[in-house]
Amino acid sequence: MSQYQTAAVNARLRVFALLEAQGMPAGEADDLVAALEAGAVAGAQCQVVELDGLAPASQGSLYSDGWSAGVAAVSEALVGIADREWSRRGGRSAGPLNWPYTSRT
Repeated sequence: MSQYQTAAVNARLRVFALLEAQGMPAGEADDLVAALEAGAVAGAQCQVVELDGLAPASQGSLYSDGWSAGVAAVSEALVGIADREWSRRGGRSAGPLNWPYTSRT
């Protein structure tokens, strides 16, 4: 996963630099990037939700119940991450130290 994190940080910095060069205010750029980041997490959440009900039938109902509970737990976690990232918009154009996936603060 670290290669994706590194690529994302580099892309994020590049997007901010390009938007700044075009004269976009930092706050507007922050909102735009926050929307993209929250949207990416929301897209992952949609894919996880599609896994509900896809447990192998041969494993039995207990396995299926656990599968569904796992899908629900991951889905809820991803919704929380998307909400948190959206609420953090503003002040994020400062650089990679604010990247949501590089620290647990």
